[in-house]
This record gives sequence, C-alpha cells and structure tokens, in this order.
Amino acid sequence: MDRRRALEIFGLREDASKETIIKRYNVLFKKIRYMEDAGDMGFTRDELEEAYKLLMDIAYHDPEEERRKLARQQHPNPILKALGIDQDKLSNFIYYNKWKFIVGALVLIFVIYAIVSITSRVDPDFKLIIAGEIYVEDIEATEQALKTLVDIKEPQAQHIPISDRLDPQSQSVYEQKLSVEIMAGNNDVFIVDLNLYKRLAPFGIFVPLDDRLDELGIDSYDEQLLVALQTEDGESVSPRLYGVDVTGSRFLDEQGIEGERLIAVIMANAEHADDALEFIKKLAEAVQ
Repeated sequence: MDRRRALEIFGLREDASKETIIKRYNVLFKKIRYMEDAGDMGFTRDELEEAYKLLMDIAYHDPEEERRKLARQQHPNPILKALGIDQDKLSNFIYYNKWKFIVGALVLIFVIYAIVSITSRVDPDFKLIIAGEIYVEDIEATEQALKTLVDIKEPQAQHIPISDRLDPQSQSVYEQKLSVEIMAGNNDVFIVDLNLYKRLAPFGIFVPLDDRLDELGIDSYDEQLLVALQTEDGESVSPRLYGVDVTGSRFLDEQGIEGERLIAVIMANAEHADDALEFIKKLAEAVQ
C-alpha cells in the first residue's frame, strides 16, 4: 500500500495532522468492527490497520512501492527529467486534482463544439433547447425532424440534461451551459420538465402565453403552470401562464423524447417568435 491509497481509505488530504488521522481511525475502526462484510467499506480491517501505520509512520514499509520508487529514481522519465519535474510529485498532483481536470476538459469540449458550430454552419432560423430531466434518443435526428413540423430550413436543437442523478461535476458544467444559453443563446423554444419550468419562469425569461391561447388553439390549461414573477421591489404580480404542457405529443414521442412532464415555452429573447408560436401550436395539436 502506498500513501495515496492510505489517504484515500481515511478520506483525508495530504496535509492531515496526526491528531486528525487518529480521530478518523477511531471513527472508521468503530464502523468496520460491527460490519459483517467489511468489504462494504471499500477496504478491509487489515488495510485499515496498514493505512494507519503508514500515515502515522509506525515502522511500516511497502517493499514493492519502495522498489518502484527506487526504479523511478534510477531510471526517471527522460521527458520529465529534461523539464525538471519530479514524477512522484506530478503523480500526486494529478491524483488530487483529477476532478478539476475532468471539469475543465468538459468545459473545453463545449467551447470547441461552440466554435466549430459557429464556423461550420450557417445561422439557424430556429433554435430549440431540450433541458431538464428529459431523455432524448437522438438530438441530431430531432433537429432534422423540426423541418417537417415548421416551415424552417436551418434548425438547431440542443439537449442539456439537468438532473440530481448526474454526478456533481457534470451537473455543474451543464448548469453553466444552460445559463449561457438562457442569457445569450437567443433560443426560440425551450422544452423543459416541470421542476425546471417552475425554477426559471419566475425570472421573466419566458413569454406569457395566457393571452395567446386562441392562437395556440388551446381551450384549457393546467393551473399548476401559472407562475408569479419575482420582482426586486416586492410588488405583487398576478400569476400568468408561461408554458404549454406538450406531454404525449406525437412528434416528441416519435423522436424518442420522454419525460414525466414536458413543458414548451417561448424565450423572451427569441429571434423567431412567430415560428416558435407555430411550433408549440403543432406540438399541442399532436398531444394524444
């Protein structure tokens, strides 16, 4: 066992004090002592003892790790040596910062994708975002299918999954992307789940639809979709309808777009508001 594995077992950082190590050992020992299957902890009792001795410098040596370390010292990586970089320090740095690298890589991928999209295609004449806890089978196929529903030639569709079931790092990246698309994406229509609808609607980023129900061909709506705006001066604002429930729409079903509730909204900064209204109307008409 090496020090990195020992710290992983204890859930501690490299700079943990011996007092902290002892307290953590007592907690882990009490937990593992009463467990029928110690493997559930991710380590055994022997590994816990071994890790404790190593972190406390209690006459413990790992012959195999010492052999590997000696080999690295005698035959260092020529590139790292030329750069004056210690291989062991580099390995520890990468290990303790791996999630930062992963998040950074995801952000970089999004940036590259955005740049490539801008330089490789003409400006879209309709932009759709599907966001929230919604499954999308094939977003590219959905993008092409938009042409059959509305009179558009260059549609753009994106899927931004927002769910508590995602790991925190990925969730953070998708939340950032969602914020950028809301503020500067000039998207026409969002299809969101009910939770995301209720979270975003109070900020006034959606177009009210309660005075356009005739145009949409809608006779009734779910009062659960009525939302009051949040105002800075605390004035009372009457709840309004900002979204249309399109759950079960034949178009969405055919594209493999599934969710518990699918709410279609028009963005306040939409560049193609008329097409957006027509799109939602077609979705609503196809609700089965």
